[in-house]
Amino acid sequence: MNITSYVSRLAMMALTSAATFAVAVPGAHAEDTIKMGGIVSLTGGGASIGAVAEQAWRMAVDEINESGGILGKKVELVLADTATDPTHAVSELRRLIENEKIQLLVGPATSQETIPLVAVTNEKKVAQVSTAASTQLTPEFAPYHFSDSVTGLNQMRPNVDYAIDVLKLSKMALISDNGGMSKAAVSEILAYMKSRNVEPVIVQEFPFRAEDMTPQLFSMRSAGAEAILLINSIGDDSRKLLENRADIGWEVPVLSGQTMSNYAVGNAKTIGEDAFEGVYSTQFVGMTYCPGDPVGESEFAKFAARAVERVKDLERMGGAPSLNPYYIQPFILAAAANGAGTTESEALSKWLQQNADKVKVQIGELQASDKSHFLPAPSSIKVVKNPYALREDGLVERADCPA
Repeated sequence: MNITSYVSRLAMMALTSAATFAVAVPGAHAEDTIKMGGIVSLTGGGASIGAVAEQAWRMAVDEINESGGILGKKVELVLADTATDPTHAVSELRRLIENEKIQLLVGPATSQETIPLVAVTNEKKVAQVSTAASTQLTPEFAPYHFSDSVTGLNQMRPNVDYAIDVLKLSKMALISDNGGMSKAAVSEILAYMKSRNVEPVIVQEFPFRAEDMTPQLFSMRSAGAEAILLINSIGDDSRKLLENRADIGWEVPVLSGQTMSNYAVGNAKTIGEDAFEGVYSTQFVGMTYCPGDPVGESEFAKFAARAVERVKDLERMGGAPSLNPYYIQPFILAAAANGAGTTESEALSKWLQQNADKVKVQIGELQASDKSHFLPAPSSIKVVKNPYALREDGLVERADCPA
């Protein structure tokens, strides 16, 4: 069952058998519309993310409305710009809630933007789905916030295992950006490496949207690293590390998180496919394939085909993988609201904690509890190779396929 038909089915379940879906007409009353806020960096350093998120959200909202809306009501997307500034983001969120009267919220993209917003969503009781992956975002700290990202540790755990068990490497360098998700992840990754009897030869950090990483790369090479573990938040930084690795002629393998995968297509067009030699990254299992798997039949493949038709300049944005994290967010909120029969945040949050595994999205299995609101199950994350080389249906090849 695809994601739109699933939402439609939940919408019908949430209504009485005698009810019919509301029809959107010009001049419809506010009570016939559910406003969903979308907050992201449309300007500033993260504007490249904002352009992708906006297209993905608009596509999702259009499809939700085509399937009957939320609780039988048309969904209206109302955007706000964080300007890549957490203080400005708080002001914009208050505008969305107090002036625009949004009932649901998607975004923003990064933990450093999301964490300051939680005080507002807690106060105003607004359910939210973002891509933030900081471990600070616990149900206790952020009861109405859910993430469709995995934590930094769960993004990188398969890479550590692959480096040790398959590539037979032990001298690894760990490098991260200075964002909230990455900072929180580093200590957990270090602990996991220690549990595997491996410690990094050096740990490095770079500023968000770095202009040059050659100093860090030289330091890692001097420390004798045989591989680089990279955890970061934006595609521009993934590109810069690979570009600078090529600049200094260092052919060491790179094992990275989902940011590398999601922006690999666009980055390869900028720096060339050769820069991805020896690069592995993680991706949701629903977005991967093994040789011999049928072409075009997965839910992600069907989404990718629709994205080609609906989104202008899709390839320049990085293809369907770059849209995917944002595209599924409105569907998660729609499924929860339709399942709970309300957009009220406490009921919606409780429903997701009890029923996340019933929400069918193309990435793989979801889960949630009163201990964790990070929705993707750890089993849904796989190591992939050649992340820029998508199959004709938009899927990327797993690195653990049977020989």
